[in-house]
Amino acid sequence: MLYYQTKKGDDEIMKDINKIELKKKKYIIFDMDGTLIDSIGVWNQTYQKLIEDYGNQTINLEEIQKERDAFLHNHQNGDIYLAYCTYLIKKYHLRIQSAEELLKICWEKSGEFFEKEMDFKENVVQLILRLKSLGFTLALATMTTQFQLDIYSKKNKRMREQMDILEVFDLVTRKEDVVNKKPNPEIYRKIMQHYHSTPSECLTFEDSYTGVLASRNAGIECVNIYDQYADIDREKIREITDYSIKNYKEFLNLVNKTFPEETERVLRKTLN
Repeated sequence: MLYYQTKKGDDEIMKDINKIELKKKKYIIFDMDGTLIDSIGVWNQTYQKLIEDYGNQTINLEEIQKERDAFLHNHQNGDIYLAYCTYLIKKYHLRIQSAEELLKICWEKSGEFFEKEMDFKENVVQLILRLKSLGFTLALATMTTQFQLDIYSKKNKRMREQMDILEVFDLVTRKEDVVNKKPNPEIYRKIMQHYHSTPSECLTFEDSYTGVLASRNAGIECVNIYDQYADIDREKIREITDYSIKNYKEFLNLVNKTFPEETERVLRKTLN
């Protein structure tokens, strides 16, 4: 069953991140696109170029973002990428024979950017490595495919030199591992089932309204990390998220304050 909670109750308000009981958490779960990496823009630009090249139409990036968000929100079953390609072909009368062909072109146009230009969001690598050193179990809950993950972990030199995603995260749950897409909570429930954990032991990081809603539907506290491509849903996000940060440095400061002895040990080690 899928729960579409759209608003907090009257007695619920977005809390200061300093209220997070971090010492009671065991599992920290991150989304990927827009949360760990700045990838949403490249998809918008790819779709814009495809519509121009194969449909002779010019659509602004904001409209593409709004349209894509609406589609993803209303379609959680099956292959979401093929379904969206089918939608684009029909709506914009693209001169392409099939969704499979369009998807192949999408990967070709975006692949080079993913390999050469993609990077982690500011301060997130430091945060993840610090959480890892503190003994937290780290999980990835993403609608990203294994194909993309392999690019980030094996072919993108800039990202690989900072952190190997597939090695650092204890559990990686991908698009291929679930039937229902966010905001359905399946991916979060799957992670909790794997670890036999409870929602109160978990904490998620999400950038989008759909992602925050998935976390809320799973009963897990969520930290919304700011991403400009989610601005269109900013008010809706504020209504349902538990916490909100502009930059991972804010949460890293909380970690350092919560675990001062470990922080001092790390600093001593760095100085030596």
